[in-house]
Amino acid sequence: MGVLTRSVTICVVAVALAFGNAWHAEAEGASAPQLTAAFLLNFVKFTTWPEGALPADSPLTVCVLDNDRVADELSALARTTKVVGRGVAVRRVTLQSSLQQCQVLYGGDVDNRRTGPLLDATSGHPILTVGASSDFAERGGVANFFVDNGRMRFAVNPKAAERSHLRISSRLLSLARIVHHAGP
Repeated sequence: MGVLTRSVTICVVAVALAFGNAWHAEAEGASAPQLTAAFLLNFVKFTTWPEGALPADSPLTVCVLDNDRVADELSALARTTKVVGRGVAVRRVTLQSSLQQCQVLYGGDVDNRRTGPLLDATSGHPILTVGASSDFAERGGVANFFVDNGRMRFAVNPKAAERSHLRISSRLLSLARIVHHAGP
C-alpha cells in the first residue's frame, strides 16, 4: 500500500472517530493490521499523559507485543506521520522487555495466561495499554478492539486509564463501549 493510500486510510479513520461512524474495513479495503495501526495512532490524539511522561523533543514510543504485521504497519505510518506534534517510534517487545519505555503498548491477541503478567508489568505507569482479545479492557487494560457485525469497534476501561495516570477524551469515550473493572 502506498503512502498516499495509508494517509487516506488514516484520515478516514480519524473522521470516523471524530464523528462517531463505525469503520467498516472491507468497505475501504483496509487490512486488519492497517486498521489497527491507524486506530492506535488516533487513540493517542484523544489521550493525555501526565506532565513529564512524554519527554520533550522525543518521539512517542508505540510498543507492539507479538504482532509483526501491526508493527510493520505502524512503522510504515511512522515514517510519514506525526501525532500530537511528535514523531512515532515503533518497538517490538516481549514480556521480558522494559515496557516502561512505551507510551502505547499494543498487546494484540495476548492470551489469558499472559494478560496478567503484561498488565502487572505496566501497572501504575503512564502507558496506554490496548489489546485485541475480547476481555482485555475488562481484565484491566485501558482499551481493546472487537468486531461487531463486521465493524471494528473498541472498548475503554476508564478506571484502568486512571490507574495509568491517563486522561481519555470524552469524545473518544462517547464512541467506546465502556467497561468497568477495578483491575489488579
